[in-house]
Amino acid sequence: MKNFGIIFLSYLLIFSSVVFFSCKKEKAGGGSKSSAYNDNSSHNVGTACMNCHNSGGSNQYWWTVAGTVFKPDSTSLNSNSTIYLFSGANGTGNLLLTLPVDVKGNFYTSSSVSFGSGLYPEVKSSSGEIRYMQSPTTNGNCNSCHNSSKRIIVN
Repeated sequence: MKNFGIIFLSYLLIFSSVVFFSCKKEKAGGGSKSSAYNDNSSHNVGTACMNCHNSGGSNQYWWTVAGTVFKPDSTSLNSNSTIYLFSGANGTGNLLLTLPVDVKGNFYTSSSVSFGSGLYPEVKSSSGEIRYMQSPTTNGNCNSCHNSSKRIIVN
């Protein structure tokens, strides 16, 4: 009977560990992932990235911030730009996150981001033009609002 108890507790411990670690993962695949200049591996330009890249989604990574940057014609991609998240409007306050924009115009990260009462995005093109979002955002699902009628645009 004593051996049965030890075996039972061992199985219970293994089962509990599997359930705990599978439910606590912030993203499948381990580690964090972010966009990179000149990278060509992203996909689904202009769509709401977090429809798939979330805890209930079908993709390997779960983004905390993601979106697509376009040129003023709203169809050409603005690759190799940079996204900044500040605690204050118009590039003021603390710089909390810097994200490179890849070749397909996409930016993304699975790193933890605390939006608190809101962060202020800035986008800077590779040519140096800067555009600010005037209102704070409390989530990083950028393409959910910046869809085909309200793109993230910088020259």
